[in-house]
Amino acid sequence: MRILYSLLLIFWACSLQAQYEPPEHSRLNYHPRRVFSVELVSTFNVGPSQSSFMYFNTQYSLWQRPLQQLNLQTGVGLGFMQNNYGKMVAMSVPLRLLYAYGRQGHFIEAGLGANLNLGYSLADGGNLVPVALPSLGYRYQIPQAVFFHAYLGLQYHPKLGASPLIGIAVGYDY
Repeated sequence: MRILYSLLLIFWACSLQAQYEPPEHSRLNYHPRRVFSVELVSTFNVGPSQSSFMYFNTQYSLWQRPLQQLNLQTGVGLGFMQNNYGKMVAMSVPLRLLYAYGRQGHFIEAGLGANLNLGYSLADGGNLVPVALPSLGYRYQIPQAVFFHAYLGLQYHPKLGASPLIGIAVGYDY
């Protein structure tokens, strides 16, 4: 009988700990859960493949700690490309994973992702151009207020080569 009471006491203690776990809506949010931003990206005519895009992005927080965060960024962009396929008007869909480390709103951020560009030129018609995009930059954000992001990246395509690019984004937490 003592064993049964001991087991009941252990299960009761474990259930108390589970009851006092804070619900999802009251957990601490060290960083914004979602950020909407407008981003300008350009290679400034450097490298074998030039491009300039304007993106409308949303970042979702996947993981947070006081000094760290991991975000998933997706969105849509419109712009111009010039490469082996010719001059193109393009629509782009980015998908990037961003890791930021810092405190008091200032973060160093490393990103890895890809852009899927659907371009159209009068000479060649439509082309699908996937581009890998590693980046390193600076992020400044205040929860429920301002978001600023500036980075240097490298767009890479096996046939088109690698071109350095600069990106700047401004947005807000929603």
